[in-house]
Amino acid sequence: MFEKELAEKMKAIFKVEDVSFDAPGDSREQKKLWIEIEEPKFKFSDKQVRAMVTGRGTIFGPNQSLTYGFLASAIEKADKALTKDLFFSAFETNTNRFRDIVERGFTFVYFFNSQYDPEVGTMTSVTTSIEET
Repeated sequence: MFEKELAEKMKAIFKVEDVSFDAPGDSREQKKLWIEIEEPKFKFSDKQVRAMVTGRGTIFGPNQSLTYGFLASAIEKADKALTKDLFFSAFETNTNRFRDIVERGFTFVYFFNSQYDPEVGTMTSVTTSIEET
């Protein structure tokens, strides 16, 4: 429900090639943001859905690319429209991996708000156009 919008925001904020909600496993793929959803809390009312989603984000990469401050800097430089529904904390958690590969992480809270279960209308007409090339 909220995953697509959250993935698009995170991809734009951290300038990564991909976002995954899967566990990183042993591959520890780089240039990818791994998101673990810990607790989504939903409220449905008046064709609206609201959620407070807590989770963790993890990025793997070479130490020279993921320097300390990378995550905080990316968040600060991001368009405020992308970060207005996100609260980040625990920046720069670090786990050293193999050689110069590091694992940087953060926690977040995402406040999701969207339309839910819109009315189903009746289709009364369809207009098509055909072009020959």
